[in-house]
Amino acid sequence: MISAVGAVAGEVLTRHLLSEVKISGWTRTNYSGQPVSLTGGVEAVAGLVFGNLLHARCAGTDAAGRARAMAAVVASLSAAAAGYVDDHLEDRFPARGKGYAGHLGALREGRLTSGVVKIGAVGAGSLVAGMLGRKRPAESLVDAALIALSANVANLLDLRPGRARKFLMAASLAPALAGSHTARICGAVATTGLREDLQGKKMLGDLGANALGAQLGVVLTELGLPVKLGLLALLAGLNAASEKVSFSAIIESTPGLRELDALGRS
Repeated sequence: MISAVGAVAGEVLTRHLLSEVKISGWTRTNYSGQPVSLTGGVEAVAGLVFGNLLHARCAGTDAAGRARAMAAVVASLSAAAAGYVDDHLEDRFPARGKGYAGHLGALREGRLTSGVVKIGAVGAGSLVAGMLGRKRPAESLVDAALIALSANVANLLDLRPGRARKFLMAASLAPALAGSHTARICGAVATTGLREDLQGKKMLGDLGANALGAQLGVVLTELGLPVKLGLLALLAGLNAASEKVSFSAIIESTPGLRELDALGRS
């Protein structure tokens, strides 16, 4: 529990520090045409890193727990760095793309996009994080894929205020109740910034959504291999589906899901 408290403290402290300084280039226009700050992502990453490092340093944390905490730090920071590129440096690349097909298609034509860099950075960080679990090579690859795909799914959901955070809260709830410190950190960070996200004041951006999604991916690596394979298929399916359909359109046309998605939104 102390790791979750530490994660909240890290996020809140970072929010306070950011409120005391003026930073430019961190405002975007959201889906409704209103200005929104991307600093919610920075706050979330700070919470994740602080919570995971605190858990790794706790006297009661065993070797496996420390390895998992460090895997979460590596995964979240690499995913955040990749998200920063997409959030702030996209215009500096010679080409743009949309979805895996668009980015990889541009790469085949010899044109580099921010998305290609993002795929590479998230993939590399996820691979290192997966290897930190010291499992068999095949299972480490499964873990790496879970982390990378989870990071992208969270990013795909960060298109409406509070949507990604609600998903992350729901997905981490059962593992958190079962005793997963990694899940408790994920849920705590997602919950802490929910109000400002729902109000449309701040958003996670690619930086924050990628990082929280990667943290959730590390949570999933704690499960048994058969369950992980099933979740891997589900996440791969969601990533593939995003190339063809709009998640927003599906959510907004589905009774119950539509109301849950809009709950608390200003």
